[in-house]
Amino acid sequence: MQGLLILPGMLVTFCLLFLGLETLPKMRQGRAARILEESTSEERDLPGRLQQALHPLEGPVSRILGPAMRRKVESDLYWAGQGGGWQGWSALQWLTLQVFAALIGLLVGILLLRSPLMAVAAAWVGGQVAARPVRASSRKVRRQFLSQLPEYIQLTTAQMAAGVSLEEALKRTSRTESLPARWMRQVIQMSQGRSLLGQLQREAEASQLPELISLGVQLRFIQRGTAQEQLMGQLSAQIAADSIGAAELRAEKIGAELVIPMVLFYFLPFLISLMAIIAWPVIQGML
Repeated sequence: MQGLLILPGMLVTFCLLFLGLETLPKMRQGRAARILEESTSEERDLPGRLQQALHPLEGPVSRILGPAMRRKVESDLYWAGQGGGWQGWSALQWLTLQVFAALIGLLVGILLLRSPLMAVAAAWVGGQVAARPVRASSRKVRRQFLSQLPEYIQLTTAQMAAGVSLEEALKRTSRTESLPARWMRQVIQMSQGRSLLGQLQREAEASQLPELISLGVQLRFIQRGTAQEQLMGQLSAQIAADSIGAAELRAEKIGAELVIPMVLFYFLPFLISLMAIIAWPVIQGML
């Protein structure tokens, strides 16, 4: 029972430590703060203090980072970076952070809970807490990107209807503020002196998003063919239909995913409270 009471406290502690290390407030008041900021301007290009602290563990962790795991981590970091966070982190550093958090959980579980089972549970909680921010951010950015992609393709089709080429239409529509437009601006910046669609396909493969990879391949075929405007319209309709279908599928899964939380946090506490009320007179009679 004592272990069950300590475990939520450990979870909250891990969250506070992680957020504190990642979002330390910066002092901007007073002359001393300005002098300190100017004197440390050259150090801003260095990795964060947390990344430096994790560096000694990267060697052992790299031995367990397989190709499949690396690709999954790189994809999560890629899309989390598109949302503005976790930039400059590598797959090895992120996995090292999870291992470090799991080791802290294991150590706390051994010292405080004094139970091997609870120590393993604490280690698992530590690793999940460290992994949660990147996974949640990556999933959110992916969904937002896919929901805005059909509209971006429609804008590109409208530009092509005005008589411009496919590449020029992509450049013009990249000036908007949607996620696909910002992503396209990055592609344009990296394609200086090279083919825009070729760089787009390479960047799509780096994102590991199937819809984006398919888009890159289809744009290459559209560029080489005729009736480009009609083909772009069909592509936009296809992407929109896929996005709607994925949203409906997620909506159908919500009910099944909520069953376990409802049982754990609503039904079981209600049942325990009800049984306690019913059994209390019996316990008093026995005493």
